Amino acid sequence: MRKMLSATLIVCVVAFLSTLWMPAVHAKKPITVEGTWSWTGEPVSIREAGGNTFISAVEIDEFDGTFEGDGEGPFTVTIHPTGFMTGRGRTVFDGEVQGEWGTLVIQWTGETKTLGRWLCKWVILSGTEDLANLRGQGKGVETAPESYVLDMSGKIQFD
Repeated sequence: MRKMLSATLIVCVVAFLSTLWMPAVHAKKPITVEGTWSWTGEPVSIREAGGNTFISAVEIDEFDGTFEGDGEGPFTVTIHPTGFMTGRGRTVFDGEVQGEWGTLVIQWTGETKTLGRWLCKWVILSGTEDLANLRGQGKGVETAPESYVLDMSGKIQFD
């Protein structure tokens, strides 16, 4: 019995000591996102049903601030009879973030709520080149009704 306890103790000590040589894993600190995201849209199709208007379009984006570059991608907007709007889309960003270059696929969803301003949430789905390991999410608030400029905020992190 005593030999078994000694063997178990030796195995545990060896297992513990082997972890001391493992490299430490340090997560990088999140980066606060600041800046603007402006867009224009080119309608591809417009249809009406049940009092709603459905618009499919391609947006052309410009990013200034933490994200520096341009983007392009499809989106859809539904305009309800009350004037309330909802939408969703994806843009492919091409540019620079914190000195790193590449592309990002950013998905967003939004609505106008009662302020008449576009409010959205965004999330990074994937990236390439220096931005391949960039993750993050945040929100955007239109600076003024129908200005087509969002004040961007959120957190990003290079994994």
